[in-house]
Amino acid sequence: MSRRAALPPLPVRPVDPAARPAPEPTPRSALARRWAALPAWARVTVIYVVTRLLTTAMMLVYAQRQEDTWQIEAQPDYFRFATIWDGAWYQRIAYGGYPTELPVNDEGRVTENAWAFMPVYPMVVRAAMLLPGLGYEVAAVAVSLVAGLGAMLALHRLLRRFAGEGVATFAVLLVCLGPVSPMFQVGYAEALHFWMLVVLLELLVDRRWWEMLPLVVVASLTRPTGLAWAFALLLVILHRYWTSRVRRLERFDAAEQRAAWSVAIASGVAGLLWLAACAIATGELFGYLDTEFAWRHHYTGGEHTPPFTPWFWAGEFWFGQPWGTLAVLAALAVAIVWFADPVMRRFGIELRMWGIAYFSYLFAVFYPQSSIFRLLLPLFPAVVGPLALPRSPLYRVAVPLVAVVAQVVWFHWMWFVIGHDWTPP
Repeated sequence: MSRRAALPPLPVRPVDPAARPAPEPTPRSALARRWAALPAWARVTVIYVVTRLLTTAMMLVYAQRQEDTWQIEAQPDYFRFATIWDGAWYQRIAYGGYPTELPVNDEGRVTENAWAFMPVYPMVVRAAMLLPGLGYEVAAVAVSLVAGLGAMLALHRLLRRFAGEGVATFAVLLVCLGPVSPMFQVGYAEALHFWMLVVLLELLVDRRWWEMLPLVVVASLTRPTGLAWAFALLLVILHRYWTSRVRRLERFDAAEQRAAWSVAIASGVAGLLWLAACAIATGELFGYLDTEFAWRHHYTGGEHTPPFTPWFWAGEFWFGQPWGTLAVLAALAVAIVWFADPVMRRFGIELRMWGIAYFSYLFAVFYPQSSIFRLLLPLFPAVVGPLALPRSPLYRVAVPLVAVVAQVVWFHWMWFVIGHDWTPP
């Protein structure tokens, strides 16, 4: 008998004791008991509806204060106010598609155009407009609202696996009150993509590799995260080799290896689909990259930023030197400490690897400006769980209040249009 054959069979999946949910405390008050007795979907829906009403009230207050600007007319109604900024680009795509010739300025540089925005969200909104009485603005908000609810239900299911009902529910509350939670009710693609992302994370945790494949393609054409997802899958695969070949903790059979590698490679290809589509349609090989650069050349003086350098360029632009470099190094240190912290074991290797992959993707390609807060939304599944762990009553009151204040600050500085505003959300 060979030495390998003599080894005991490995389990299908090891169970990390840190990932086992702690027992839920017994509710003390009658109201708390009634709340706990509700089905999980009902609690999540109540939280989502109430927080959306809170954000709607805030948005209506700001809409009444809105003056006539280059972006929007004075005192718009809610739906008009909710579809400005990138929402206006999605509306153009829904009605007119994409240009076959990239616009350029007098210097021959590609200017802002629709190719920066991917097609799935405006296609879904256009389909929703087939319902009687739905114009674009109402349909765009409705799609985001429905997608946001789906995302919160999926997020609750995901986190409940690792930390129990109470933590998962509180995490949903934090996301619904967070600084960029208006994304769940405006004409942006973020809510739809966030729903897809959380479902993909569920499938990854369950190791349902082939079921990810169609959703990976659709998500990659909703928001540009296909390459980040491919990197996350690569990290998970390498970790599986480590736990199976080196630590001998679990199986990683040949059939599963083939499935995992196939989906990872397909994810990488999906991450390049939109670049290829732009190149084919416009005849410009780097048309998509030139289009993305159109939104940042004001910050870089027209110079392209090589991969893994944009944050340092932005640090110097916003803070000067040496503070700009120190700020970037501090952000990197926070990310490293966060994802290396043992508390992340509570939430499984998949969420940690996604957080590392997506942060690495942002660090590699994105030039930080006012949109950075919105672009951090896909990190929430990897960070909100630990934030929801403490059970102190004071903490569970103070943190949501801070989140609401941060939401108002974000909306005031990023969404509300002030003259020639330079802070698009």
